[in-house]
Amino acid sequence: MAQPDELVHRTRFLAETVLVGAAILLILLVAIPFVVPHQSLPEPIIVFVSLFILIAALVAGTAAAYLFMSRVPAAPPSVPVPAVAPLAPGPAPTGPELEDLVLRLLDGDERRLMRVIVESRGDIFQRDLVTATAFSDAKVSRLLDRLEERGLVIRERQGMTNRVRLTLRQK
Repeated sequence: MAQPDELVHRTRFLAETVLVGAAILLILLVAIPFVVPHQSLPEPIIVFVSLFILIAALVAGTAAAYLFMSRVPAAPPSVPVPAVAPLAPGPAPTGPELEDLVLRLLDGDERRLMRVIVESRGDIFQRDLVTATAFSDAKVSRLLDRLEERGLVIRERQGMTNRVRLTLRQK
C-alpha cells in the first residue's frame, strides 16, 4: 500500500493534470465562436458548446480548489524557543481565590450550579439545587457527575436525596 505522502503526491499530480486539461479545453471551446462564424452554427451546437464550457469550468474549478486546499505548508524556520523560567513558589490560592479560579474554568451550566453550591456555603441538598437552578433532575445529576469527576464536589446519600458538599480537593 502506498504511503500517505505518495498518495498526496499522486492526487496532486492528477489534479494538476485535470486542471491543465480543463484549461486547454476551455480555451479551445471559447475560441470556437471566434474561429467559426456563429451564424453558420446550428443552435443545438451552440447550446452544447455552452454546456461543455460550463462543465469544463466546474472541473477546472474543482481541481484548482483541491490543489489550493491540499497545499503542504512550508516548514517554518527553526526558531529557538526561549526557556521559560519556572514559576516562583508562592502562596497557593486559598478560599475565595480558589473558588473564583474554579468558577472561571467551568462551562456555563457547571458554573451556575457551582455558584449555587458556593453561595450555600458548600453544603446543599440536590433537590434544592434543582429548585434553585430550574434545571431538570437529570441535568443536575449529570452536572454533578462531571463536578464529582473533577473532584470539586462529593455527594452523600441522605434519605430520598443527596447532600452535595464542596471539596475543592486537588487531583
